[in-house]
Amino acid sequence: MEKSRSNKKPFSFAISIRGKLLLINLTLLTCVGLYAFYEHASFSSFESLEHAATENLQASVDLLTLRRHEKDFLARKENKYPKRFDDVFNTLSQRLVDLNSLLKLHNLHLEKQTTNIIETLDRYQQQFHLLVDKVNSIEGIETSDNHRSRLESSRKKLKSAASSYDSFYLEVELLELIEKDYRYLADSTAESSNNLLKAVSKFAMSEHVPSSLKPEFDQYKQDVETLVAAATELGHSADEGLKAQLRKNVHNAENGIKSLQTEISHAIKLKSEQIRTQLLVFGSAIVAILSILLFFIGRSILSRINAINILMKEIASGNGDLTVRMNAKGNDELAQLANSFDIFISKLHGNIQDLAKVMSILGESSENSKTNAVKSMNNAEQQKIQSESVATAVNELVMTSNEITANIECAANSAETIKQDAQGALEITLATSKSMQSLSSSISESQALIVNLAEQSKEINQVITAIQNIAEQTNLLALNAAIEAARAGEYGRGFSVVADEVRQLSLMTNNSTHQIESTIQDLASGIQDTATKMSSSIDLACHTKETASDVVKAIEDMVIRINTMSDMNTQIATASEQQSMVSAEIDRNITEIAHLASDTHHIVSGSVHCSEQVSSVSHKLEKIVAQFKY
Repeated sequence: MEKSRSNKKPFSFAISIRGKLLLINLTLLTCVGLYAFYEHASFSSFESLEHAATENLQASVDLLTLRRHEKDFLARKENKYPKRFDDVFNTLSQRLVDLNSLLKLHNLHLEKQTTNIIETLDRYQQQFHLLVDKVNSIEGIETSDNHRSRLESSRKKLKSAASSYDSFYLEVELLELIEKDYRYLADSTAESSNNLLKAVSKFAMSEHVPSSLKPEFDQYKQDVETLVAAATELGHSADEGLKAQLRKNVHNAENGIKSLQTEISHAIKLKSEQIRTQLLVFGSAIVAILSILLFFIGRSILSRINAINILMKEIASGNGDLTVRMNAKGNDELAQLANSFDIFISKLHGNIQDLAKVMSILGESSENSKTNAVKSMNNAEQQKIQSESVATAVNELVMTSNEITANIECAANSAETIKQDAQGALEITLATSKSMQSLSSSISESQALIVNLAEQSKEINQVITAIQNIAEQTNLLALNAAIEAARAGEYGRGFSVVADEVRQLSLMTNNSTHQIESTIQDLASGIQDTATKMSSSIDLACHTKETASDVVKAIEDMVIRINTMSDMNTQIATASEQQSMVSAEIDRNITEIAHLASDTHHIVSGSVHCSEQVSSVSHKLEKIVAQFKY
């Protein structure tokens, strides 16, 4: 009968653990999304402020560009620079208007400053155009209608009119006036302009200036005064006239832009600190919310786990009562775990009951197996002893057979050695016979050559005889020549000397031929003796050849007999080897049987040991099963 734990409070919860974890994840994702959205919005506002600062810096760059165009115009007097000035000015004005709108979006009350900058820039543009008009009226490069051109024209007329007067003093005073004129044009300063006006007044009051030159001089004076007045209004330096006003407005605009940049930088710093503080507070709030949620959800899960853990400890630490059940209530994972544990205990209860039934059967079987194993072990022991005896006898038979085989193999090896020696002697004898035959042929050839040599020595002897006859005749001719030379007296003395030399030469030739003849005769005698000995050697070689043929025949018969004996030894050795192999096979089989018997003995011993272990385990299992109630 199963028992239930009704004295415990049922634990349940509306949301499962999986649902709680999903709730945590959903809350976390929502908080992270809100934090990311707020961070994006904050940094977008911050980037907008940084863009305003960048635009203000670019406005400062545009102002520098305006000043560069201003200076380029004053240096080159070209009208393309005012057009570039107006283009950059329009861009700068629009940039400042956009900057003012951007600052309003961030609630920065800087409209007054931006308005002052725009008004200052407007005055700067107007003054620049006045300056352009004034510069063009003074010395415009692209037009000839300017003060400098008119002054140049009146100067030429004055010089032309003065040149018609033959007056040294007039010419000197005019040169002084023109020098001051050129100095002023080269360096337009307040001092040079004063010097020029003084020179004009001095020239006007000079007594050397005729009255007829007054119209040209009045025109020149008017042009000088007009040019000086225009240049003074323009400003001889950056601190005078229109240039000073222009510079003042530019500096005011620069200071306004710098002040605006300072305000924007301060606003960016405050915005950065504000965003950092807000993100920190928002992040802390998210962390606090998540921590509280995790705390309560974790607490609810741990409380249920502790309740189930208490029930399991009661089951585990009891007396092995398998009839106890948890009967947990609820739909979450812990309730499912408790129900699964109840199912496991129910199955374990049934298995313990089945195991108790098998116990008795296992005990009886282990006893019968132990008895049979003991009998098998005794039989295996007897089989092992008999197999070892048979293996010993067969082993001795194998050793004897191996000794016979070894002796037969030794005899076969000896016969093979004799066979090889006889074969070698046969080959040596055959080689000797062939050598004797070659020697006989060589002696015959040598004899023929010696006979031929004897014939050639006879022919040489005949040639020497002819040479002796010629020498004797030459001697006679030399005597006759000497006699004729003696008859000729003083005229035949030289011929007598030649005849005497010829006679001596013929005597020497005759002596040499006698020596050669003696040598050839000795050579012929030696050749005859050699031919005789070679003939005897040929007869001896033929006899030796016949004897060698007999020896070869005898050795061939001996080789045939040795081959027959070697074949017989080989057959005997083969038979003995086969017998040894059969004996070895029997020995191996008997040994294998002995090993198998030994293994059988060990296996049966192991079976007995296993039966004892099964019996021991069966008793232990009975004690374990006895601990449970089933």
